[in-house]
Amino acid sequence: MRIFILGLIALFLMSSLVFADTGGFKDALSFYKKGDFKKAAKYLKEYVEKNPDPYAYYLLGYASYKMKNYSESIKYFKEAYTLNPNLSPVPVKRHRNNERNFKK
Repeated sequence: MRIFILGLIALFLMSSLVFADTGGFKDALSFYKKGDFKKAAKYLKEYVEKNPDPYAYYLLGYASYKMKNYSESIKYFKEAYTLNPNLSPVPVKRHRNNERNFKK
């Protein structure tokens, strides 16, 4: 019984860690959709430091491009394709993390 309870506590803590950093990505998507690329880039930079997600790097590259930070955008696009050479950009509303992690 004690092992079962410890297992449940460990599972709870691990799931909390997995979803703890998704708030920044959700905020970034919100700002990105509104066209506020400066705020989106801020949240995306924080997110990719902890979660090297190729799609987040791609969005960061595009946000940098929209702000005319071309050398920075190239750096983020390269990182996105380094992490996933088969990356196929999709509209923001169809991103896997957006659909899977943020359903209410």
